[in-house]
Amino acid sequence: QTVRPGVHVDRYVVEAKLGEGGAAVVYRVRHRQLGTLHALKVLRILAGSLTDRLIREGRIQATLKHPNIVAVTDVVRVGAFPALVMEHVAGLSLDGVLEQYRPPPAEIDGLARDILEGMHAAHGQGMIHRDLKPGNVLLQLTEHHVVAKISDFGLARILDGDSVERSTRTSVMMGTPAYMAPEQLRSAKDADHRADV
Repeated sequence: QTVRPGVHVDRYVVEAKLGEGGAAVVYRVRHRQLGTLHALKVLRILAGSLTDRLIREGRIQATLKHPNIVAVTDVVRVGAFPALVMEHVAGLSLDGVLEQYRPPPAEIDGLARDILEGMHAAHGQGMIHRDLKPGNVLLQLTEHHVVAKISDFGLARILDGDSVERSTRTSVMMGTPAYMAPEQLRSAKDADHRADV
């Protein structure tokens, strides 16, 4: 689903496209009454499995309230397409930064600490990301430093045996091969928190 700047989506007005992936497009939107900025992730293809995965992603990120995880605050519709309303992160993804700049060790340590703390919080709630990579880490620029925020829990698995876990068949590969642990390459269903680390 393509949305033009100026279009109203529920309580938000679309300002610009921020990026796109295989299944979704992300826009910068502004709340019409409050004036606050948000990100809106809209599915590009209306398919049952993708819709279910987007809603699961929203549920997971909405429960993970942590400064190093992108917050999801609402689910809205763009026509027939579901969309997640998320925290707007004013910065690039980690992979975008790494294409242009080689951070010194002190900056790498800080970003790694942020990512580990965010994943520790997710793992503490029984959630495994399964697609942790530089493209899914956004960098929030603040006045004094950069904060890493983990995004895109669309392939996440919950360890307590609920419906998210059962939706993955044994021996199915899920994730980005260049960033996957060997056990996740063999079977995404059997991977645990160590695969994220």
